Amino acid sequence: MPTARIIKKLTAAACSALIAFAGIAGANNDTISRERIAAAADEAVTQRNTLTGASLTLTGEIGVNFYLDLRDKAAFDKIVLDGPNGEITLTDGKLAPEAEGEHEGLYKLTYLVDPSQLEETVSVALKNGDESAELFSASGAAYGDDGAEFSVKEYIETVLGGEDAKSDLAALSDALDVYGRYASVQFNGTDDPELDSILADVSADDLEKYKFGIKGDLPAGLSVYGVTLSLDSRTSFRIYFNKDPGSASIDGTDVKAKQRDGRYYIEVPDIPAADLDKEHHAVVGGCTMTFSTLSYVYSAAANEADTPENIIKLAKALYAYSFAANMYFEGTPADEPTISDKDFEVTYDGKDDYAENYSFTYGGETFTVHYTPYSGGDWKVVDSYKITNKADMVLICEKLHRLHKIEGRITRYRTAKDMADEWEIHDQGYVLAKNYGMDSAVARLKDVDMDKKDQGKTFDDFVKDFLGG
Repeated sequence: MPTARIIKKLTAAACSALIAFAGIAGANNDTISRERIAAAADEAVTQRNTLTGASLTLTGEIGVNFYLDLRDKAAFDKIVLDGPNGEITLTDGKLAPEAEGEHEGLYKLTYLVDPSQLEETVSVALKNGDESAELFSASGAAYGDDGAEFSVKEYIETVLGGEDAKSDLAALSDALDVYGRYASVQFNGTDDPELDSILADVSADDLEKYKFGIKGDLPAGLSVYGVTLSLDSRTSFRIYFNKDPGSASIDGTDVKAKQRDGRYYIEVPDIPAADLDKEHHAVVGGCTMTFSTLSYVYSAAANEADTPENIIKLAKALYAYSFAANMYFEGTPADEPTISDKDFEVTYDGKDDYAENYSFTYGGETFTVHYTPYSGGDWKVVDSYKITNKADMVLICEKLHRLHKIEGRITRYRTAKDMADEWEIHDQGYVLAKNYGMDSAVARLKDVDMDKKDQGKTFDDFVKDFLGG
């Protein structure tokens, strides 16, 4: 069907060109006609409406982005987005092209979904009245009357099925998939996907820094009734009260309480994936409440005995999603890299009884690297303290990740960025130990071991581990 449509359109253009130049005689007629036919066909292609690509939006909501190159607006009078949350109709007055960036000049249309709807299909179609208008793919295929269809799950599968996806994008896609599956269990009643082995391996102690804090006095007669997460397409954190709290602010901005089911609440709405761990401050009367979205995760972990198993698993999946989003959205290190992905190589040097042995050259020096497959895997970089450029660490870890993935305790696999974070902490510890003449610590910290148990640990966490506290 798509091929037939393309042929039909190009044939019509070619016929028009032939009719226009049918009176030209002689040998030149054939040459001129073919040139005119080709030009007319090219014009037909350049003036058609094209879906150039699709992506995800995770900044405040989960959704599908469609990017349209609209060259023939006369062919349609509206665009219809359709999916699990109903139809959205857009007319020309509601459309504006991207003003800058890689999608400059394209029309970005977004359809939001709940985390439990990641497998649901979302479509975009051009309509002229009740009739479908033609929409083409970037490769030139024409979509059917229902338009182009896409889902968050398809994007995830594309990323995870590719060999070239960077570790932080793969981790984010995988964590979103796990989060979506457990959201579906909770909200749609689907079967448990039995992914316990890759759920975040964290306890209340790991999450205590996210505990909901309350300091000072609330107005007389007012009390906090509870806190909840709204996990629809826009993640929101709500604090409920037994009555209208009156004057209140969140992060310095005045807010007005809303009411639901007879309860009053204030909220932080539209929390982006990368800000799920961001600390917020709510002030009511003389009371300040400190919290983040992950305060809910801590509460579930701290009260595990009294919390339904589905909620526990969903909370752990949400934490992993937050961690992976931080790795993905944090951007590149401040250091300028001194090596490039294209030119930098890690060389296989053989295998012994315990490890696969590799090496690489950096700064004119050869470094030894060992991979051991036990307990989820481990990468050890010998004399890692000699490398202090964070951007270079990330690139080296990305290369190691492509050779062997290391299991994580938060995400399924560790990312290059979180491995580089551990490497940087090792470097900091090495310098301190060297300065204080701690020879045993220097010997221990000169090499970095990147394994499952250390994912997500801070400098303070490593100090506690080192001191046994």
